Amino acid sequence: MKKKVIIAACFIFLVMVYIVINRSNKKYLTDEEIKWLKSQDAIIYAANESAPPLRFVDEIDNQYKGVVVDFVNQLSLELGIDIQTVPMRWDEALTSLKEGKTQICDMFINEERSGYYLFTDSIYDLRTVLLTRYAESFELRQINKMRIATESGDYANSYLSENYPDAELVYTNNVEEGVELFLEGHVDAVIGDEPVIAYLLAERKKNLNAEYSNIILYQQEVVFGVTKNKPELVDILNKAIAQVKNKGQLEKIQQKWFGISTPLMSEVNTAEIIRKIAIVSVLAGGIFIIVIISNVSLQKQVKKRTKELENSKNELQTIFDGIPDFLLVVDKEKKVLKINKSLSDYFKISVNGKPGFSCNSYMGKFCNDCSNCVIDEVYAHDSEIIKEVMVLNEIYEICGQPLKDENKRVLITITNITMEKINRNKMLQTNKMIAVGQLAAGMAHEIRNPLGIIRTQSYLIGLNDKVDDSIRKSLDFIDSAVSRSGKIIENILSFSRLSSKEIKSVDINQMVQRLVDMHNDAMVKKNIKVSFKSNIEKELTLNLESFEHIILNLLSNSIDSIGNGGKISISTIVENNIFIFTCKDDGSGIAESDLNNIYNPFFTTKELGKGTGLGLFIVYSEVEKLNGKIEVESKLGEGTTFVITIPLERKSDNGRFV
Repeated sequence: MKKKVIIAACFIFLVMVYIVINRSNKKYLTDEEIKWLKSQDAIIYAANESAPPLRFVDEIDNQYKGVVVDFVNQLSLELGIDIQTVPMRWDEALTSLKEGKTQICDMFINEERSGYYLFTDSIYDLRTVLLTRYAESFELRQINKMRIATESGDYANSYLSENYPDAELVYTNNVEEGVELFLEGHVDAVIGDEPVIAYLLAERKKNLNAEYSNIILYQQEVVFGVTKNKPELVDILNKAIAQVKNKGQLEKIQQKWFGISTPLMSEVNTAEIIRKIAIVSVLAGGIFIIVIISNVSLQKQVKKRTKELENSKNELQTIFDGIPDFLLVVDKEKKVLKINKSLSDYFKISVNGKPGFSCNSYMGKFCNDCSNCVIDEVYAHDSEIIKEVMVLNEIYEICGQPLKDENKRVLITITNITMEKINRNKMLQTNKMIAVGQLAAGMAHEIRNPLGIIRTQSYLIGLNDKVDDSIRKSLDFIDSAVSRSGKIIENILSFSRLSSKEIKSVDINQMVQRLVDMHNDAMVKKNIKVSFKSNIEKELTLNLESFEHIILNLLSNSIDSIGNGGKISISTIVENNIFIFTCKDDGSGIAESDLNNIYNPFFTTKELGKGTGLGLFIVYSEVEKLNGKIEVESKLGEGTTFVITIPLERKSDNGRFV
């Protein structure tokens, strides 16, 4: 089966070579084409009148000359007809060809021209250059900032518009005008065909001037554009072009104008090369096909394996980028080889940004200094190393672990553990408060019993008629003290009771007064006066536990900030179903530089051991949970005002809170 496939492939290859050779030999005019040529009144070639040495009107004898003009004359001889050559301005020549007034013109091909003209085979290759002033650090993108002279209607105009849209184009009638503008300093550069630019500079003895530089922009095939109303002319010209080339006329024309056979233009005789290669190709082709067929299976296996490896690589990359922690891979020189998407998003750079940069470019923010480097310790111990660092009031865990590969790279993981720490501290604080609350509740119950006995005995003594006024006065003092003690115990029991987050109706004024009374001892010691105003006359529907946390922490902060003889003003109002709580003190105030940090966890301006830095963080968190807002105004030495606004819960028709 394999032999049959090889024989069939060789046969197909030979047929294809035969077809190509025969096609390359089809270069003689048919009887129909000769008849058509004779029926034409004239074939007119019209092109640029001033583009030496390609085509130009000689000022001495007023003749139209040049490389392309000579080539057209050779075509005229080959076809046995008169092809008239007419010089025009370049844009006028294109318009004349489009309107069918002329029949051929040499040009580059682009999409716009394809809509107006038909095209022959290639005549030669031609380079287009930008003549500008020499600059050692010149880059092509600088063209966008240049003022460039360019010939009206030239192919270069669409090239510049597409590739350098910000360049300012100055249109001229021909390249020579553009060169003059450039030499006089009116433009930054001039664009044109390489031989034309070289000819014009040599004519002005500027071709060896080191101040000027030719920047090659592109090289393309030059063809004859043919008017669309004469499609028969395309095949006729193609055959004539092939004959002229085969006879070596193109090289002779170039020798005439440049002194060498291939100065700036190069053309490969495709037909000749195909003929010379054909015989070798027949022999080599068979061997090549056999090798190809024998390797098909191996190639399929390699392709399959490559695809599997690529899929595996993409899968690992997806996992690497999907990890929310910051990941870096570094080498022994501490150069960053790879980062994941989380870290690139954090620094707002591309995933491939800063390849090979020092690890300090990324880890510098998380490391206090390089003296205690995680990477060094990983290499020293060849094991996982974990450290914790504080960055702008946030806690990060840096973990370095060696990758088991021949390059001995290290994977660095940076994890934000701030919330984990906060939650752990909150849990410890909660457990401590529960324990304190249970102890306080137990003690309150125990104290209540003797207080009840004291109250009862005082009442019984007061019933005795023999008791004089001084004793009754003492009994009044006892009753007052017992009542006050009972009220304190009631507050302790209310606060220590484990309350749920249940939403219910609450007398907000009593709640605030109760929480103020709980701080009575601290306020008496500092001689702090508290004023409380409220416009609320009915119970509010709210989350009691959250409100107690908010008010307690704000009161505690105010008391701590006030010296002896200070004042705290508390107010509660309800407007449009919005509860507004204001706590104002005349304490030490907060520095403006600290205002942006007061809600950060662990941030405190209190002395060491007197604050956890979690009070206002808890207040902020609770307000957020209740969809509220917290605002603060403070000046150092003048006091602080906190304003809390929270939308109130309300009951729907079915009795549920919404």
